[in-house]
Amino acid sequence: MIAKQDTRFDALDGWRGVCAVMVIFLHAPIAGPIGQLGFVRHSFLFVDFFFVLSGFVIAHAWGERLIVQKRWASFIQSRFWRVYPLHLAMLLVFLLFEVLRVRGIPSEGGSTPIALLHNALLTHSLGFVPSLGWNYPSWSISAEFVSYLVFAALAVWLPRQLLFLLPVIAFGGLAFLLARLGHIEAHVDFGWLRCLAGFALGAFLRLRLWDTLRIEVRTDRAARWTVAELATVAYVAAFVSLYGTSGVSVAAPLVFAAAIFVFAHEGGAISRALKTRPFALLGLLSYSIYMTHAFVIARLTNVGTLLEKRLGLSLFVDVSPDTKVMANNWAGEIAVLLVILVGTLILSAITWRLIEKPGQALGRNLAAHRPDARLAKPGTDAVQG
Repeated sequence: MIAKQDTRFDALDGWRGVCAVMVIFLHAPIAGPIGQLGFVRHSFLFVDFFFVLSGFVIAHAWGERLIVQKRWASFIQSRFWRVYPLHLAMLLVFLLFEVLRVRGIPSEGGSTPIALLHNALLTHSLGFVPSLGWNYPSWSISAEFVSYLVFAALAVWLPRQLLFLLPVIAFGGLAFLLARLGHIEAHVDFGWLRCLAGFALGAFLRLRLWDTLRIEVRTDRAARWTVAELATVAYVAAFVSLYGTSGVSVAAPLVFAAAIFVFAHEGGAISRALKTRPFALLGLLSYSIYMTHAFVIARLTNVGTLLEKRLGLSLFVDVSPDTKVMANNWAGEIAVLLVILVGTLILSAITWRLIEKPGQALGRNLAAHRPDARLAKPGTDAVQG
């Protein structure tokens, strides 16, 4: 049951980066052939990939430290310094631009003073705000932190019941979302439950199923693993394309759990590609990509609006009474996506170096000096979850 901590899943890190880029495609102001692809329009499901992967990796890195060593304080402290500094920094940047743009904080919509407070407190996935606002992707960080707290509590105080409770939480949560919403796309209302269900499934996969079902990876079977990986990519793409807005979408965590199981083996050609430097870099920057892309899109929209007014250019296209996009054809979409992607990668490299990396180091340092860390067995801090 206890997870060994000395293994990294580099291919899964690569997938984390790819999925972060797909979320950029989802939010980009495009509505042409690319934007109308079901795979792009339903890319919000890749947030559920993050949730399942988070449960898998956290259980792998922290399973023993929580279940056996009871290091819940070190865990919470480590996770806080992993996610909160960048969240707070981006929230403050959004606040600054809103103040400069409208000379005050908006009083309507999702970017109100109350919403700002809930964003700062990481409570904006718990039903306290009416809609997404400020740095809108950050609702999932609020939901993740709820999952951290629940998982730590169960692992520390109910370790014998943990393997029973994890699937109950996962399937119970998904059943509730299906009954209440008819789909999985919850965020400011039941976003915490959506995350908790995926996280619990990922943790159960690592703590109970991984060691039992894992298959030996041999070089003479690399071709078979490549076929299995290609099939996995195909069925994930088909699922996302076809079922993103239907009731079947509640099965997304199960689909992603199966994909994580396959790629955690790192046996085929796709895994080898995901471990190369470009994908490794995407994986390293994935959290920053996820947290900064909305700001880049917002500023691109501001610049486009300014150019329209000053130069008389036609940069926006009305696709509905309430929606304008910057491109509705192949060439325009590719140009917009490239600008957003390059801008996001540049900003992400900066935020990773100046905010993420120092925050992680501080979290590790503080956790290492806690009393529960000094009582732990030597060598158990090799992996940072």
